[in-house]
Amino acid sequence: MLDYKLVQACAEVIHFGSFEKAARALGLTQSAISQRVKLLEERFGQPLIVRSKPIAPTVAGQRLLAHYQSVRLLEQDLGDELPDLQADSGYGQVTLAVNADSLATWFVDVPKVLFEKLGLLVHLVVDDESLNHQSLQDGNVLGAVSLRDTPIQGCRVRALGRMRYVMVVSPTFNDRYFKNGVTADALKACPAVNFSEHDELQNQFLHQYFGLNPGEFPAHTVPSSQGFVTLAEQGVAYAVVEQHQAEEGLRTGKLIRPCPFEIDRPLYWHHKTINSRLLNQVNDIVLSEARRHLPEIRT
Repeated sequence: MLDYKLVQACAEVIHFGSFEKAARALGLTQSAISQRVKLLEERFGQPLIVRSKPIAPTVAGQRLLAHYQSVRLLEQDLGDELPDLQADSGYGQVTLAVNADSLATWFVDVPKVLFEKLGLLVHLVVDDESLNHQSLQDGNVLGAVSLRDTPIQGCRVRALGRMRYVMVVSPTFNDRYFKNGVTADALKACPAVNFSEHDELQNQFLHQYFGLNPGEFPAHTVPSSQGFVTLAEQGVAYAVVEQHQAEEGLRTGKLIRPCPFEIDRPLYWHHKTINSRLLNQVNDIVLSEARRHLPEIRT
């Protein structure tokens, strides 16, 4: 039988990537957290975390974290049926993975609805949508927004809708670099803005319409959806952004579209196949918000 005080300590260390932050979250000393993790590792007979910066789980640690997430969810289900068993705070919690563009647009009200309707504290892991399924596979989250349309083992996948992206620049940037239109040569001579080294959207857009490959154009790196729009408005980069994020700038004239090209990205919701009423409610809320804002995926 697992000692869940030890499991909780290890899970929090993995979640925060730090003994110190885990200790603060649990109201314990760092030494106490370290002892609990060490004792659990001795009982498992193998390491559960890699003591790097930040701390990362081993394969066994990932499996333990996934198990702990499931147990916590089932406890929250039971707490709804037997209120006397609920935690002192009265709040449950759920960890989800989402891409930055979704968080800035259709997903923005999801944490509010989850808190108001279900009393959940929401922890979000924000990464590129092409990578979020890995967080789910590793057991770090219970649900994830992803580009992947095939289910991960132990998970179900459902269509959310599609997001449309357009290229925008400031009028001054356009006059400086695109006097003769947007061409491959022009794009090689002026900076783009990437979300991260994994920004496949920009690469897909530039390759599809201009035949450019990664490394053939200069780029800023700004891990912020709003930062994309800001840099474009400041005239220091062109940006490929979700169309709703560009609406205000286009309306006020701070931004223009230098070319008519668009690219659609289908999004899918992956979630654990745990028999949990609470997780079903979380899934329903996410899907409802997506359907309020996103057009359907074309078949």
